[in-house]
Amino acid sequence: MSVTNKPPSDPSVTQGTISKPQGDAIPPFGSAPVPDYSYIFGNFTLTSYTFEEDGSSGIALYDGKTAFHIDNVGNMIFTTGQPSQSGCGGKMVMNSEATIEKTGSISIEVTGRANDGEIGKEKNSTGGIDEKKLPAYSLKVYGDVLIECIGGEAVIKGDNITLNASGTLNLNSGKDINISAGGEGGRINVAGGTFALNTAFFEKNLSGGEYSKGAGEVSIEQYNSNASTSISTPGNVNYSVNGDYEVGVTGDYKQIVNGNYSLAVDKDYGHAVKGNYSEKIEGKQKTVIDGKSINQSTQKENYLMEIGAGIKGTPAFKVSSGSDVEMATTTGGFKFEVAKQVSTMTLTEKEFKVNVGKELGAIELTESQALFSYGKTSKITLQAAKISVEATAIYLN
Repeated sequence: MSVTNKPPSDPSVTQGTISKPQGDAIPPFGSAPVPDYSYIFGNFTLTSYTFEEDGSSGIALYDGKTAFHIDNVGNMIFTTGQPSQSGCGGKMVMNSEATIEKTGSISIEVTGRANDGEIGKEKNSTGGIDEKKLPAYSLKVYGDVLIECIGGEAVIKGDNITLNASGTLNLNSGKDINISAGGEGGRINVAGGTFALNTAFFEKNLSGGEYSKGAGEVSIEQYNSNASTSISTPGNVNYSVNGDYEVGVTGDYKQIVNGNYSLAVDKDYGHAVKGNYSEKIEGKQKTVIDGKSINQSTQKENYLMEIGAGIKGTPAFKVSSGSDVEMATTTGGFKFEVAKQVSTMTLTEKEFKVNVGKELGAIELTESQALFSYGKTSKITLQAAKISVEATAIYLN
């Protein structure tokens, strides 16, 4: 990760800057400190001074590059600088068993390392070049770390921020948790083995689209009997299912279509209604049965209607038409049966037969003759050149 160390462009980033002690800048006439004592220790000089105006004093130990200064207003100033004969040094080092510090406020400004902290370059696994850099600010702790902000706000700001937890990362809030990524143009990425959400309400407000892709199952289970699932869209809803599709409804099931409704089934199609079934068609209805069965079926007829027994005195099958009723067949004919062939009527291209009751009246019209009979003994036969009458008794009036 690339790290660039730059001084802050906004002075408000830090709490403030350390004020310079009185006497460091060129003072106006009459306000300069008066040295009380100076002593030289090798390359170091120890000097104490006093301000005549108010009697305040200070002391400093310095060598031109480093200094320890206690000024006249109570500041303790430490100054370090890199020695001219060495490539290192110039650091402030503190080694203690424990450090306890209590102060009104702390302001730290880190301007960064020389050469932006770069210490080398190396190739990565993809063939690119990674720069190795030392951070401008580093904190390493062996043990627990507790940072507590009481009665205020805690803010961390940076170009890129990474939280790396070897175990569990917990985000706890007494109220809300807000996540914002670049306004409407940012991206929030979540990667994990399992994503669990436990909340009372889950609200989504999407100005674009919602896309889901996965190899696993999708399951929605509602245990509240008063709960409902609603989808309202001014656009289209498309379902593409390569396997089975099942809908189970214990209550009412309604479909309301303001436009056209079409259903295409490549294989069999069936209805099972335990109650009543009704249709109302304000337009016209057309049914085309080709009789080209794709699957094996025990039914031989192209169109089969089985109707159970109705209420006594009421027909089980009734057709009511406001106009003519026409039935036509291109081949074969019509056959009507009553009470399991007790009474029949057959109409084909070459014959017309009516049989009423067992051994009762019958009419037969064929290509060769016309026959009118009643029972087994009474019969009238009409042929092209012959008329015959058969009966036990014949009466002419």
